[in-house]
Amino acid sequence: MAIIDLGDVSAPDFPEEPLAPPRPLPRLGVVRLLAAALAVICALALNGSGRPAPPAVTEAWSAEIGLDTWPYAFGDSVLVAHGDPETVPESTSFDLATGQVRWAVKDPSLTSWLNPDPDSNQLYTPAKIRTVEDGGATTYFGSDTRALDARTGEVLWARPGDELAATAGEVLLGDRDDRGRITTLHLVRAADAGRLWDRPIPASDIVVVPDEPRETARIVVKSTTGELTTLGWSDGVPLATRRGTPRPGAEGWGPQVLRGQFYDILTGTPDGAVIAYATDTLAELWRFPISGEVAVQDCGPVLCVTDTHLTSGVDPATGARRWKLPSGDAAELSGGRVLLSRNRELSAPQSVVDATTGRVISDTPRDVRVLSLDDGRLLALGDTKTAPYRVTISVWDPETGRITLIGAVPGRSDTCQVHRRHLLCTGAGRLGVTDLGR
Repeated sequence: MAIIDLGDVSAPDFPEEPLAPPRPLPRLGVVRLLAAALAVICALALNGSGRPAPPAVTEAWSAEIGLDTWPYAFGDSVLVAHGDPETVPESTSFDLATGQVRWAVKDPSLTSWLNPDPDSNQLYTPAKIRTVEDGGATTYFGSDTRALDARTGEVLWARPGDELAATAGEVLLGDRDDRGRITTLHLVRAADAGRLWDRPIPASDIVVVPDEPRETARIVVKSTTGELTTLGWSDGVPLATRRGTPRPGAEGWGPQVLRGQFYDILTGTPDGAVIAYATDTLAELWRFPISGEVAVQDCGPVLCVTDTHLTSGVDPATGARRWKLPSGDAAELSGGRVLLSRNRELSAPQSVVDATTGRVISDTPRDVRVLSLDDGRLLALGDTKTAPYRVTISVWDPETGRITLIGAVPGRSDTCQVHRRHLLCTGAGRLGVTDLGR
């Protein structure tokens, strides 16, 4: 479907001419016009026709943030960390709804590497960032961690260790050696960094923590020799260990813990595979063969295993492939659906498919980028072709193909992201935020 071009909609710059005064209508004509208008209004009221157009959305607020800066939205805040080697790093927190600056920190010792945790409403940043070159690969990691209050920007505490994961109440830190390998784990209180437990581990490149409740959360460690170990989050006690397969080299996607299963990813060998283990026992459940680097994601009823050209819907219980489709990117949607993109470019063609069967429900409209809101609505974002360049915002229903234009805002669609029910778009050093309401 063609995109409505909302470029220059202003009137042409012609000289104004005086208008002739309107000819007065006869009294009878006025009465007939009023009667006709009332008749139309009554007919609409009685028949329920004339469906009103949805209200247009407009940009709620904007801010200058500097070039090549990407905002991060979390909770009810938007965090912008900016700075370059020639300037003092600065971090600014905006209120998501109003754009009011909550705080700004300009600190030469504060790195631009900030990791927000919405559960504790804290930010974690390394005191120093180290770089290690190993076999042509570059590893970046932090040494020592500072916690900032996301409401005020104030430093709450600082202590040794690299922040690996966080919950509302605890933070997992890791000591690293000169090669960037984790050698000791520490769990501390989020409020004050008070010690909860410490545990030495074999030198490891991989420490995986799922997004699960504290009581059931597990930590899975894979050592550089391939050994797998599962630890309890709350106490650090080992639950299981087994010999695994060493990593043959750098991988494009790290192992995952999803819904109680640990998925190890082996690439770079003729027998490459995604291997599923029961997290608590590390018993091997199944293997799914792969031929290159893949991403593994939770897609509701299936596990999405995606390389640069193909997405497979894999049964998480058996490892059987339920379907495969051309795709380089996958994202879970509500209602048991998945959004697939033909490749990993932001402007790639997309399709909505049934996650269980792989049935294509609908292809997205041409020349738009589709994003999902937390209420299940799908936004179709386009770009106007003439100045002033704007992002057109439409609501798209893949079941019917109906696309409803609801507004346009400054920016480019490939720079936009959604958070809750807000659209954030950047461009030319500018951030604009639009409240999409209900």
